[in-house]
Amino acid sequence: RTSGERWCGRKEGLRDMYLQGRRGLAAGPKCRDGAWRRRAQGQRASTSGQGRSGGDRGDPGSETTPLHPHTDEGVVDASPRRKEPTGSESYSHVNVMSNSEDIPKLVSFFRQASPYIGQHFGKTFVVMLPGYITEGRHDVLDRVLQDVALLQNLGVRLCLVLGATASIDRVLRQMGEAEVDFAGGYRVTSKVALQAARQAAGAMRIEIESRLSKFFPAGTARRHGYNQRRVEATNGTTAPGGHLRPPVRVVSGNFVMATHRGVVEGVNFDHTGEVRAIWADAIAQHMEQNQVVLLDNLGYTERGEVLNCSSFEVARKASSALKADKLIVYHGEDVASLSLPAWIGLSDDGWCWSPGGGGLENAELAKEPTGGIGADSKVAELSLAIQACREGVPRTHLIDAYADGALFLELYTRDGFGTMVSKDLYEGMRQATPADLDQLLLLLQPLERVGTLIRRSEDEVRADLEGFTVIEREGRLIGCSLLKDLGGSVGEISAFVVQEEFRTEHRGDALLDFVEQRARGLGLETLVLLTTRTGDWFSARGFESRGTAYLTRGILPEHRLREVDPRRESMLFVKELEQGVVGPPGSRIGY
Repeated sequence: RTSGERWCGRKEGLRDMYLQGRRGLAAGPKCRDGAWRRRAQGQRASTSGQGRSGGDRGDPGSETTPLHPHTDEGVVDASPRRKEPTGSESYSHVNVMSNSEDIPKLVSFFRQASPYIGQHFGKTFVVMLPGYITEGRHDVLDRVLQDVALLQNLGVRLCLVLGATASIDRVLRQMGEAEVDFAGGYRVTSKVALQAARQAAGAMRIEIESRLSKFFPAGTARRHGYNQRRVEATNGTTAPGGHLRPPVRVVSGNFVMATHRGVVEGVNFDHTGEVRAIWADAIAQHMEQNQVVLLDNLGYTERGEVLNCSSFEVARKASSALKADKLIVYHGEDVASLSLPAWIGLSDDGWCWSPGGGGLENAELAKEPTGGIGADSKVAELSLAIQACREGVPRTHLIDAYADGALFLELYTRDGFGTMVSKDLYEGMRQATPADLDQLLLLLQPLERVGTLIRRSEDEVRADLEGFTVIEREGRLIGCSLLKDLGGSVGEISAFVVQEEFRTEHRGDALLDFVEQRARGLGLETLVLLTTRTGDWFSARGFESRGTAYLTRGILPEHRLREVDPRRESMLFVKELEQGVVGPPGSRIGY
């Protein structure tokens, strides 16, 4: 699956909107002097009808793309006597994009992203960059680090783990040494290989630090006065005349404690290490100071020895020790070729995604994480994501490094872009069967007695059994919902129940999401429900009140409207379902 095949329609628009906005967000100051204005007009005239050249600093394909690209054009000041602008003309004085028609889309993008910006602010993310990405194409690494820098500027606490396999292989070749064998996913590290590992780690760390040290262009910050906020080199305080603070502050150190791997199944791993612990407190202190922490493949023993560890193991242990909210794993074309789904849900029974198996199968992949990348690069990234999730990371994300902007489209849009791995939110949800009839009646009775639900006879429940979705846990039904097709692309949700002791586990949200997915699969476009007590809960989840149900016209079909009991004074709530890719219920999280 290539990145082009994974995008269609609206997603292409979102990606283009994000990429164009990222190149142009740092706009030059508004021109106020007449000469500047004429110069800007001349520049625009000379460039009209022409696209960006390959050497333009905003071109994502250029190998010299800066971390904070900007446009070099001036901005034409608005005339005070011109007519009131309409549509995209209202943004014509803002030099954000070369095409002013795209500016409203940029504004819309940020409005859509704002809930996610708030949710991710202050959270801890661990980002894993495999060695073939850090050692690969410079333009790809530049784009990835641009997104990392922007993510940190949006308030996310970041720990960046750098893979070293490709770098070590390169150094060994330069030294005239043969590439070292792998066993069980770990490199067999001889004394020479350790020297290469140390050299590769140092060079790689310096390269990443240098790329993250690129400053904003002076003109970018001048408009908002940020270039006046300088830092004294002696004490770090802000004062005029000091030094500009780097846009991204990076730290590294002896944060990884390791122990010798020893001899395993007759293989002496020599200077290869296993991660014993991560110095989480020290890392957290640096992240609290808004610094990005770099970890690499080197670990340190209690005796002060340096060992070559698996960066994948470092990322997994760091995610667990830091209690990370997310682990983000970049990957290349090998993983993209697996055509993974948008979401992989993990239950507690050891089931996981099996490459090439055509579905979820019980596989050793989830139980024995691949330590290094040498054995099978296709499995390593996926294994890391699955195992980290099993060890307590709430969400792990697989991101295609060669798809520009994929990180932000995964984290800050509704539909996402990559593959997310999480515990199965839909665990135990399924369509009801005749064997569930007795438990369904018992589940509905408590709310029927207090008047929250209308009473249904056994025959009525049996007749509607096919429309019920149930939640089963250890052989016991703990929730249910009924979906009925009313005709005209309208469906009705009723009999929505989650037992009280399970309501704090977000079972209700998962059940509603599951039922909405089921409704889309049936071709329904509008959902309605009648309720007397739970309107607030459904309003918070996108349903809109339309007033007293029996008084409304034009929403409920006439045959259903005649069945409404006016004595209950039920309120009618309506939700228009967003349409798009339709899959089986439980195949994705949210929509």
